[in-house]
Amino acid sequence: MKVIILSISSDIGSDLAEHFIKKRYEVYGTYNTNLPNLKIPKKNIFKMNIESFDSEEYKSWLSSIGEWDIFISCIGTLKPVGKFIKIDLNYWVKSVAENSTFQIAALVNALKFRNQKKLPTVIFFAGGGTNSANDYYSAYTLGKISLIKAVELLDHEIKDTKFAILGPGWVKTKIHNQTLEAKEKAGNNYERTLEILNSPDKFNPTEKVIEDIVKITELPKKLVGGRNFSSVHDQITFENLEELYNIDKDFYKLRRNLNN
Repeated sequence: MKVIILSISSDIGSDLAEHFIKKRYEVYGTYNTNLPNLKIPKKNIFKMNIESFDSEEYKSWLSSIGEWDIFISCIGTLKPVGKFIKIDLNYWVKSVAENSTFQIAALVNALKFRNQKKLPTVIFFAGGGTNSANDYYSAYTLGKISLIKAVELLDHEIKDTKFAILGPGWVKTKIHNQTLEAKEKAGNNYERTLEILNSPDKFNPTEKVIEDIVKITELPKKLVGGRNFSSVHDQITFENLEELYNIDKDFYKLRRNLNN
C-alpha cells in the first residue's frame, strides 16, 4: 500500500506518516520549509510549495511513486488573521487558494497515478466556520468550505475513488501559533486559544484523528464518499453511517438549511 501525504512535515502529517510506517505502508510526502525526520528513503520526500502544483518536478515525483492507494492533504493556514477591511487582499487571495484550490489542483495531477484496481481514498481536512461565521479567519474558512464541496464533486465524477473530508477539531498543533502571533487582530479568538492551550483535556487527540482517517479508508464509498465528517462529533462506524444513509443519502454534505 502506498500513501501520499501533502505537508508530511506538519504535526498531523508526521504523526500520520509514523502510523503508516508502522503498518509497513510505503509512505511519501511533500514539505515546504522543515524537512521531516522520518524513517523513510529521502527520495520519498519532495520539497514543494503548494503553488507549484503543476510543476514538472512534482509530476515527475508522482510518476516515480507509481500507483498510490491513499492521498491525504494536511495543508492549511489561518493567515491572514483579521477583519476583511484590514487585511492584505493579495495575501488573502493567495491564502484562500492555499487552503483550497492549490490542494485540489495538486490532487488532480496525482489522480492519474491512483491505484484504480483497489478503490483508493482521498482525504482533506476541514476547518471551523462551516455552521457559523468564523470571525477573523475568512481565508481559512472559505478555503476549507470549498474543499467540502470539492470532495462531493470529485466523488460524484470519479467512481473508482473515495473522496472525503474530516474536521479534526481542536488538535494541539503549531497552527494555533498563528492566532497567538496575530494578537488583537484575532479578536476574542486570542484569549480563547490561550485558554484551550492551557487546558490539554479540551484537545482532540491526534490518535483519534488518525483512527477516523483509517476508518474512512476502510468503509464503503457510498457511506463516506463526498462527505464531511467531524472527528469530535461523529460516530464513524459502518452501522451508524448505514443508518444515516437509509434516512438521508445526502447526510454530512454541504446543503442549504431548510432546503425543500
